[in-house]
Amino acid sequence: MAADSSPRTPLRIALLGHGRMGRLIEQLAPEHGATVVLRLDGSNNQDGSGLNRAALRKTDVAIDFSTGASVTSGNLERLCDLGIDTVVGTTGWDDRRAALLAHARSSRIGLVHGANFSVGVNAFYRIAAAAARTLARCGGYDLAAFESHHRGKRDAPSGTALRIIDEVRAAGWSGEIDVTSQRTGYVPGTHELQWDSAADTVRLSHTARSRAGFARGALAAAHWIHGRSGVYDFAECWERVVAGDGPSSEGSR
Repeated sequence: MAADSSPRTPLRIALLGHGRMGRLIEQLAPEHGATVVLRLDGSNNQDGSGLNRAALRKTDVAIDFSTGASVTSGNLERLCDLGIDTVVGTTGWDDRRAALLAHARSSRIGLVHGANFSVGVNAFYRIAAAAARTLARCGGYDLAAFESHHRGKRDAPSGTALRIIDEVRAAGWSGEIDVTSQRTGYVPGTHELQWDSAADTVRLSHTARSRAGFARGALAAAHWIHGRSGVYDFAECWERVVAGDGPSSEGSR
């Protein structure tokens, strides 16, 4: 994804979560036409307490890579109520997703949410769906899904793995899927699908070499959503984000 070298005023970002992803977003922000004006984490944003009009007065877009509990315990609701366009890359908030997305729609902010902001992963969703659509018609294949992440990742299976499985199911795969998760070391993320039959094996995989792809995707989404009303799943709009099409009042999801 190309850096944004245009001379316009930098996009002003509030970072929610200042761990590995938050720090990387801050590091890459200048080459993507953005600047971080506020940093919030568990020490200064308990239950969303750091999100108020005074703190956010210079913010254009919030990017949340905190925790699922932080998203559900105050972050997203407060951002909606304050009218702040938002990008949520955090996973592990599925139990309140429907209600929070409904709140975002009614608030008329712009929101992009996704399990994975890597362009390569989102292309992988399409490839996996195409393979599933074909092999479901052939018969004789068993399907296994494998994902591996660093030992600090809390949710298992990963949000990306769950999204891959959803895409495969939507493409027509009705058989069982054996899912394996691994948490070890410092792996940014590997996802693999393997269809196995008596005749052959079909294997698809995506391996992240670093978290930079996720950070660049989130920064591109922040530019794209600013000034745009509606709730968008990054997996559905990523091609529009990459293309940099202009603001619209039409919300998709």
